[in-house]
Amino acid sequence: MDIKHQGLSAEQVLENRRLYGENILTPPPRDPWWKLFLEKFNDPIIRILSIAASIAIGVGIFNGHYLEGVGIVLAIFLATFMSFINEYRAGKEFDVLNQVNDEMPVKVIRDGNVTSVPKRDLVVGDIVIIDRGDEIPTDGILLESVALSVNESSLTGEPIARKSHDISTDDGSHTYPINKVLKSTAVVEGHGIVETTTVGDKTEIGTTAREATIRIDAPTPLTIQLHKLSDFISSSAFLLAISIFVILAFIDISSSNFALDSHQKFVFGAIVLTIVGLLTKFWLPSINYLLNQAGLKFAIPDIFQKIKVNAVIVSLAIGILVLAVSAIIGSFFGVDFFLAQNWFSVDVLSSLLNYFMVSMTLIVVAVPEGLAMSVTLSLAYSMRKMTAANNLVRRMQATETMGAATVICTDKTGTLTQNQMTVLEWHFIGNVDIKENTVESDVLKYSMAVNSSAHLDFSDEKTKTVGNPTDAALLLWLNNNSVNYRSLREDFKVEYQLPFSSEKKYMFTIGTDKQGKRFLLVKGAPEIVLSMSKTDESVAKLSKQIIEEYQSKSLRSIAFAYRELGSENYNYEDTPSNLIFVGFVGIADPVRGDVAHAVASCHTAGIDVKMITGDNVVTASSIGKQINIYADNSSHIAISGPDFEALSDAEASKIIGNLKIMYRARPSDKLKLVRLLQEQGQVVAVTGDGTNDAPSLNRANVGLAMGTGTQVAKEASDIILLDDSFASIVNAVRWGRTLFQNIQKFLFFQLTINLLAVAIVLTGPFTGITLPLTVTQMLWVNLIMDTFAALALATEPPHAGVMKQHPRKTDDFIISKSIRNGIVYTAGAFFVALIAMLQYLKSDGEVTNYELTIFFNVFVMLQFWNLFNARVYGQNVSVFKGLFKNRSFLLIALLIFVGQIFIIQFGGAFFRTVPLKANDWLLVVLSTSLILWISELINFIRRKLT
Repeated sequence: MDIKHQGLSAEQVLENRRLYGENILTPPPRDPWWKLFLEKFNDPIIRILSIAASIAIGVGIFNGHYLEGVGIVLAIFLATFMSFINEYRAGKEFDVLNQVNDEMPVKVIRDGNVTSVPKRDLVVGDIVIIDRGDEIPTDGILLESVALSVNESSLTGEPIARKSHDISTDDGSHTYPINKVLKSTAVVEGHGIVETTTVGDKTEIGTTAREATIRIDAPTPLTIQLHKLSDFISSSAFLLAISIFVILAFIDISSSNFALDSHQKFVFGAIVLTIVGLLTKFWLPSINYLLNQAGLKFAIPDIFQKIKVNAVIVSLAIGILVLAVSAIIGSFFGVDFFLAQNWFSVDVLSSLLNYFMVSMTLIVVAVPEGLAMSVTLSLAYSMRKMTAANNLVRRMQATETMGAATVICTDKTGTLTQNQMTVLEWHFIGNVDIKENTVESDVLKYSMAVNSSAHLDFSDEKTKTVGNPTDAALLLWLNNNSVNYRSLREDFKVEYQLPFSSEKKYMFTIGTDKQGKRFLLVKGAPEIVLSMSKTDESVAKLSKQIIEEYQSKSLRSIAFAYRELGSENYNYEDTPSNLIFVGFVGIADPVRGDVAHAVASCHTAGIDVKMITGDNVVTASSIGKQINIYADNSSHIAISGPDFEALSDAEASKIIGNLKIMYRARPSDKLKLVRLLQEQGQVVAVTGDGTNDAPSLNRANVGLAMGTGTQVAKEASDIILLDDSFASIVNAVRWGRTLFQNIQKFLFFQLTINLLAVAIVLTGPFTGITLPLTVTQMLWVNLIMDTFAALALATEPPHAGVMKQHPRKTDDFIISKSIRNGIVYTAGAFFVALIAMLQYLKSDGEVTNYELTIFFNVFVMLQFWNLFNARVYGQNVSVFKGLFKNRSFLLIALLIFVGQIFIIQFGGAFFRTVPLKANDWLLVVLSTSLILWISELINFIRRKLT
């Protein structure tokens, strides 16, 4: 190409760089490590644990028992630290995957000379020379072009876009104007000269990247559920605590424990009511929340929102008002509030303070401190398993969110397909075999190898293609059939070659083979090549029939023909004629072998799959049918991106449920679809590998980028599919669902213990045993066993039915109705058995430490066997199914059992235990194991009924 352009001068380069900036994409900002760590304290369970820790430490200051508070602080630290470490490591691994090289040399015309400069040094106005195989370094307008084709799949989804400096040839079939080329796309054919219009962040890829780095931090389904759970627990625990404080105080004051006259009792009642008034800020919202959770229409008016005054001030005012009203009422009955003798003694105040500490301890008991660790361990375990299954999780919460996905919006090229044009079918006249050495076979091989503009790169273990993808597919087919295309090129001396153009739809090469025979080799669209050939009617009819069959399969047909020229003086400008038709092949970007099964698995799991592509409707529909995105008899919708963009949000929202394919889609169309789906309450996962996918990857609830995708796509993603396989998404969904179910299993186990422990502590005083379980015993039950249970249940692998269930609704409470009933029924049964045991032990007088040791042992062993039930909770399978495959669970169960033996036999006064005999242990173990066999019987009956 002749140099007809002057280009910029050195001074203009400096000035334009100052005005328009450098050709560098600004990397997205990264949070420092300390901020990443502090973010872990935004978790709702961590917050409630922090409050519980403060209360526990306060109680410890009063009664000298610090272990509970220290244990909770340790649980908080472990949960936050593990979560931080996992995400920090994932970030480091991601950084290794992405290295940008802005120093690649680019040919540019400056001061009338062709020179080479680093890509980053290009400025607006630079005249850049692009050739086959080059990555286009900036956005620009073509000044000149020759047979130019560009691979825009990384930006627009289009594998091949024809480009020309002649705007009049634009037929509107491509996403961007025909004379515009874009940064980070690749030249696959021809060459051209480009005038740079934008650089760096102002290019199309730069704009897309900037949109992708604006992180949309919507709460995950699990976060929403944990918020609801923390609200429920805190509300219930606080109301329980204040109720117990009032009840125990009134019972004690009303009894004969303290000699109080009527005036002192009135003052006491007024004091208690005043305290309740001062705590309005806490109990009023709690009651409202619990009433709403119960589904009751009645709700107490929220005075804090109505009067719009600080809640603390309002609560203080209510407390003072209650005290003042009590004083006024008391004065009518002769009660003088300010008379010292009407106030009660130090003993009464000490007793009240003790009851207050007991109520605060109940809050600590009610809070499942093992939950934060269970969530973190489950996330971390699933994250590791997903990474082993080629899913690099960049954001740990995405692990669980994937399990709640209801819609997957997937790119086609490189995601559903192999992004490698391949010869899938062929038909040669006379059944020509390219492995034979016949004239027709040699001509066919020359037509593929020599009449071509592509190359194969054998430098890596996996063969790569360079140049036109269609030509490269033919070379790969030759290579797969043990034909060395390079030897063919060496043997054939090219005289002239006419490049392929979309206007002519063919290309030809004239040259001489190693026998000295001179040939005209033609390759192109079958209808064009057939019209140039002298074929009989039967061959033409059969060929057209097969070609139509290929088209129905979305195969691109390439035909071959030749003519032996001899010494003929051939005019290169003439259209070839009188050719001998050889045959044709069918080429396509084949669907990945595991995609159809993966899509079917998604459908079985209740997940809708939608394909978003820049391809035409025929190709898109064919691929959709091959992978069974839609059924033949379904009322599915396929719509073009521009048509979808033209719809209002209300109109588009009506069709997106049945929308299966969006073709000729642009980034904005994909983003609009994701937004509308989310507005309908869908949990959306988006897959993609190109820069054009980045905004949608970012906007989605879970963004899944391909491992071979662009850096921008990876930056915007939550999970990277290292093997580029859509099938890996099924693994991500499976582990995400398993994670959530493991957390539910832990909640069933944990809250059963907490509910039972609270009930026992509350009921104990009414049975005549003030402390059926001591603080140190509760430490073992409430902290150590919970931690072990978190470890045991977090490592449960997916079960067979997890992908046969439909996605859970994001607004459904994490404690489902069945789990709630399971907790209440199990804790209720345990409670009845334990209270009956207490009454039996007390029937012959005072309960001894030996008897209380047996009681404590029974309490713990009931939870021990219930851990086995929790492992398979909700699966309706035997508790023994897969038990011996989970070594972690068995090891932890053994540690719990050994730990209980150690505490009973050697705990002494610290744990208020005395050593038990072997027959005592045998009786306790066998009797408590009944819950295992009862559960096994119930599951057996359920399996028979279903």
